[in-house]
Amino acid sequence: MSATSIPQDAQPSVHGVGYQPRHDSQLGQGSELSESAQDSHWLARKVGELVAEDFRRAHVFSQFGIDFCCGGGKPLSIACERAEIDPAKVVAALNAVTLTGSKEDELNQLPLDLLIEYIESTHHQYVREKAPLLVEYSEKMVRAHSEHYAEIVPFAGWVRALVEDLMPHLMKEEKILFPAIRGLSQAEHIETCFGHIGNPINAMQHEHEEVGLILQKLHELTNDFTPPEHACTTWRVCYATLAEFEADLHQHIHLENNILFPKALGLAQ
Repeated sequence: MSATSIPQDAQPSVHGVGYQPRHDSQLGQGSELSESAQDSHWLARKVGELVAEDFRRAHVFSQFGIDFCCGGGKPLSIACERAEIDPAKVVAALNAVTLTGSKEDELNQLPLDLLIEYIESTHHQYVREKAPLLVEYSEKMVRAHSEHYAEIVPFAGWVRALVEDLMPHLMKEEKILFPAIRGLSQAEHIETCFGHIGNPINAMQHEHEEVGLILQKLHELTNDFTPPEHACTTWRVCYATLAEFEADLHQHIHLENNILFPKALGLAQ
């Protein structure tokens, strides 16, 4: 993604996503969560690692407004601080999550070529299906309502910026990075133009952060995707679609940042 596609009033930071609950064998039972050694262990762990162990932990983080995608390398304690959330409440919610039989466990066990296939067929395909609809809805809102509700114009601009960043990003992953990771996983020598696999991975992670900036701006413009009382049907559908789109992007970026990329880097050592 190109930073030039981000409008000039972009905010300089996004909420951190780095918190990590404990593995099921480590889940605490104590009532004084903030004082227990078990809860300290939760708070010291990284967000991305916690979500990698169990996909449903992502739902807990989403409920508390903690971003687990781009900032998954941060400890849970830091993520809670940045989100201005009581850590004890987050730990209590994590302790309540049932960890058996999660989809995340299944994905974490997939060979890298099959994980890539899943990401492409599930998340890349989703973006290609829904992104044009978001642009269509937002532009229809501009045509119908911008005369009376000027905030729709910058909203539509940020929706387009999101889509314009994502589309070339998908192509770079599919045509450059993912084939190289497949080669690594199959012990094949593939000639590349980028040197170590860490170089394109770093580039893709940076572009994930740019997406996070855009989503943050969209949250600010829409009151967290909450349509006003006067919103028409298209307006409401657009916000609902955008909320769903963000949720899918969170899972999409998490699978890449916290599972696929670390495993690829491990193979390259």
